[in-house]
Amino acid sequence: MKNSLIITLAAAAMMLVGANAAAQVSFGFGPATRLYLQKGQDVKYTVGVQVCFEDSRRVSDNFGYSAGVDFGTYGKKDYYGTGVGLSEMYVEIPVRAKLYIPFSDEFQLFFFGGPAPSVCIGSHRVTDAGKTSWFGESSNYSRFDVMAGGGLGMELGECVKIAVGYDHGLLNRYRGEGIKGYSSVAKFSVAYMF
Repeated sequence: MKNSLIITLAAAAMMLVGANAAAQVSFGFGPATRLYLQKGQDVKYTVGVQVCFEDSRRVSDNFGYSAGVDFGTYGKKDYYGTGVGLSEMYVEIPVRAKLYIPFSDEFQLFFFGGPAPSVCIGSHRVTDAGKTSWFGESSNYSRFDVMAGGGLGMELGECVKIAVGYDHGLLNRYRGEGIKGYSSVAKFSVAYMF
């Protein structure tokens, strides 16, 4: 998994450095929900905020690609009646293909999709006894994932971008016997384009 993350990061860096295309850098934030899907169990979720940086490149009026960094922090005070609070922080590296539909110089829609390697950089359970790491030697959960997803958005003028997206985890993050656990993220963002 570590090699896959390094290869994806290297590919994203080569896209940004070697491209001969019009660049558009953006910085944004918005609410996000992280879903936890395990077969035979109810869907669990945490809510939070995601901050995103993206470098988009246009290769034509209708096609482009982007790479960026998303940082998300999520939490829930009482994780499904267990009396345990949960807080998590993730970093994702989305690499997206984009399809633009321009309506005027001031308004265009776009669709995007692609992979996003993801790593949980911090996760804690909070109980009356204190704070403990979700990941440890006895933990059954993996920090790493590769998300695949997409979404749609709109650009207003040359300064505001609004997008909604969904990423689904492709790797089983639960290492327990007979149980598969996947995570997904639903997000909304408003970004300022430089």
